[in-house]
Amino acid sequence: MPNQQVESATPTRLASVSPALLSKKLRVAGRLLHHDADASTIMIHDGADALLVDISLCVRNAWRSPPWLRESGTIVVLVGYVEFSDDPLPLPVLPAHAPLVNVNPHLVLRAIIAEEAPDLDMSLWNRAIQAREELTQGQKQEL
Repeated sequence: MPNQQVESATPTRLASVSPALLSKKLRVAGRLLHHDADASTIMIHDGADALLVDISLCVRNAWRSPPWLRESGTIVVLVGYVEFSDDPLPLPVLPAHAPLVNVNPHLVLRAIIAEEAPDLDMSLWNRAIQAREELTQGQKQEL
């Protein structure tokens, strides 16, 4: 009988998203910085780190989207796969008051789940994932 278990998503800090994670299923969190209804994309950020996200699989009708997509700064949690684009994706023009962020225009998270997470403590999220990363690195070094 084939294994029918669903692949789990690895909790990942935005600062850790890189080409090394291509095709990996990730769970990321960040603050909504930009929403492009026409392209069904958003940009999320955590501090200076940002990520482009394709939400076309999550939002059926871009013009009847969830209310949280209209609120800049909303904390969201997304699950999806990291993909690489040979051609750089167009970066949105952000308002003058938006924070300065670093984003790789070749990386996009193809989201399969996108949810508002208003009670998520981003600092705690990042510390917990960093502790997990350090523990995993320590275990690898012991082997």
